[in-house]
Amino acid sequence: MSGQWEVVGKKKDRGSKLPLPKANKEVENKKNDLNRVKIEGIPKSQVQNLYSTNKSNKENKKPQEKSKVQEKSEKKPQKKEKSQDAPKPKAPKSIESALNSVPSGIKSIIEKSLKEAGRDNTQLFFDICLASMATDMGKGLPALGYKFFLQFIATSEPKLVIASMHKHVNLRNSYQNRPNIGLSILWAIGQARVNDLHCGLTVFQELFLPLLDMKNYSRFVAKYLLDLISGNNNDASLSTDEFLLIVDTVYAANKNCPIDLKEQLSKKIPALKDLLFRNPKEKYHTQIDVLLRKIVMNCNKSYQDCICSVLVEMFTKDPTTLSNWNKIYGKNIASSAVLLSYISDNWSSVPKKINKSAFKDLLNSFKVTNEELGLKKRKEEGLNDCIKAVQKINEKMVVKKRSSFPFKTFSILFIWALAGLICIDIWQQGSWTKSNTSKALRDYGVYEFARNVTDKAREGWTWMDSRIEKQFPGYHKAVCDFSTPYIQLFSDLAKIACNAFGNIKEAIVEKYPLVLDTVDSYAPGLIEQSQKAVTNIYATSIFYYNRSVDFLRKEVFIGQLSPENVQRVVIEAFNSTQQKATEYYHWIYEKVQTTIK
Repeated sequence: MSGQWEVVGKKKDRGSKLPLPKANKEVENKKNDLNRVKIEGIPKSQVQNLYSTNKSNKENKKPQEKSKVQEKSEKKPQKKEKSQDAPKPKAPKSIESALNSVPSGIKSIIEKSLKEAGRDNTQLFFDICLASMATDMGKGLPALGYKFFLQFIATSEPKLVIASMHKHVNLRNSYQNRPNIGLSILWAIGQARVNDLHCGLTVFQELFLPLLDMKNYSRFVAKYLLDLISGNNNDASLSTDEFLLIVDTVYAANKNCPIDLKEQLSKKIPALKDLLFRNPKEKYHTQIDVLLRKIVMNCNKSYQDCICSVLVEMFTKDPTTLSNWNKIYGKNIASSAVLLSYISDNWSSVPKKINKSAFKDLLNSFKVTNEELGLKKRKEEGLNDCIKAVQKINEKMVVKKRSSFPFKTFSILFIWALAGLICIDIWQQGSWTKSNTSKALRDYGVYEFARNVTDKAREGWTWMDSRIEKQFPGYHKAVCDFSTPYIQLFSDLAKIACNAFGNIKEAIVEKYPLVLDTVDSYAPGLIEQSQKAVTNIYATSIFYYNRSVDFLRKEVFIGQLSPENVQRVVIEAFNSTQQKATEYYHWIYEKVQTTIK
C-alpha cells in the first residue's frame, strides 16, 4: 500500500498519459541493448567491408553476367562439334511416322500378348487406353504410349473398335468442346478404316458425321472420308445404304466443309459406283423405290444425275427392275420426271445399255398412267414434265428407214468400171505412157510425187541397210541364203502362170474368128452393133471423165487442196516419218546394246 487515497470516478484529462511501470521500462531497455550492434569490439576494416558489400555486389554484378555470357558462347561451338561427330536422328513429323519406326520385335511382343489376352480383354484394354489418353491429355500429360496401343489394336482388330461404339460416342461428347482431345479420340478410333472399309464407314456414320458442320472438326472429318474411299479397295464392295451415305454426305449443303476436299470427294463418286455393282449380294429390284425417293431429297443437279445413273445401270443389270419402276410410278411422279429427263438428255448412251423392247412397253404404260392422272382435278407435281419426257424419248426411239440405195455395191461396181476404163484407155492408145490416164497423172504431179517417194524410200533403205551391216556384219549373206529358195520357187510359179496365160491367149486368138462367124451366123449384125455400142459408151465415158477432171482441177483442187500444197504436205509427212523411223532405230539399237552388256 502506498498510503495515498485515490478518488474513484474522477474524470481524467484527455492529454494525460498513464505512467508505465518501472519493470516494463527495464525489460524494454534490455531488449534494445540486445538488438543494437556494438561496433566497439569490431575492427575497422571489417566494418568497412560490412557496409561496402551492397555496393560491391552491384558493381560486380554486370562483369559477372558478361563473363557468364562469354562462357556460354564459348561452350556453344563445342556442342556443334559433338553434333557433327554423332548426328541425332530427326524427330518424326507425325504420329503415324513415329509408330511406323517402331522395331518389329516390339510389335511382335505386343501382338503376342494381345493374342494371349483374348478378344474381350483386348477390347476392354482399348476402351481403358482411350479413356486414359483423354484424361492425361486433359491434365497436360503426354499420351504417345496410349496412341501406340490404340493404333495397333484398331488396325489389327477393327471390329473390336466398333463393338463398343456407344462408349466412344459418349467419350466424344464429353471432350468435343476441347478440340485437341476430341481430334485425338477421333484419330484413334478412325484407325479402324485402314484395313476394313465397312468398319471405317460405321465409325464415320456414328462418330464423325455429327461433327461435319463444326469448324474445328470439318476438315478432319472430310479428310477422313476422302482417305476412306481413296484407299486400297480393290477387293471391297459397297451396299446401297453405304453408297447413299457417302453420296448424301458429299452433296450435302454443309457450310463449313472445305471446298477443295468437297471437289476431291465428288471426283471419287464414279469409283464408288463400281464398288456398288461389285456386290453380289445386292438385290437391285428391292432398291428401286429407295433410290427414286432419294432423287427429290436433294435439288443438287450432280446429286440427281448420280442417282439416275445408278438407276439406269440397275435397269441394265436386271431387266425385271423396269417392272418395279412401273409399279411405283404413280406414287413417284416427281422423281420419275427427273429420271425420264435424264434418260432423254443422255439417250445417245442409254440405248446401248437398256433393253429397248422392254423399255418401250414401259413408256407405253407410263403414257396410259399419265392420261389417267391428267383426268384428276388435283394434278400431280411433275406430271407435265413426265409427259414431255415420254414424248421426247418416243420420238428418239423411232428408227429412221435406211436408204435403199446400195452404196457398198455401187462403190465396188464403180471401182471395177474405173479399172475397165483405164484398161480400155491403154488398149486404145497403144501403151500406158500414151494413155489419157497417164497424161492426167503427169499434169497433177502424181508421177513426180511417186518418184520422190520412191527415191526417199530407197535412200532410207540404203541408210538403214548400211547401218545394219556395220552393226551386224554378214547379215546380207544370211538373208540371201534364207530367201534364195523361196525366190526361186516364186519365180518358177510366175513362169508357169505366164506360160499358161500365153497358151490361153493363143487359143483365144486361134478360136476368135470361128467364134465370130458362129455368132454372126446365129445373129447377123450383132457383133457390128455391139462394137458400135461399146465405142459410143467408151467415147461418152471418156468425155465425162475429161469433164470431171476439168471440174476437179478448176473447182475442187484449188487453194489448200491444190496439187502443189498436197504434194508439199505429203512430202513433209514422209520426211517426219523418216525422222521418227531413224529415232526408233537408234532407240532399238541402244536397247540391244544395253541388253548385250
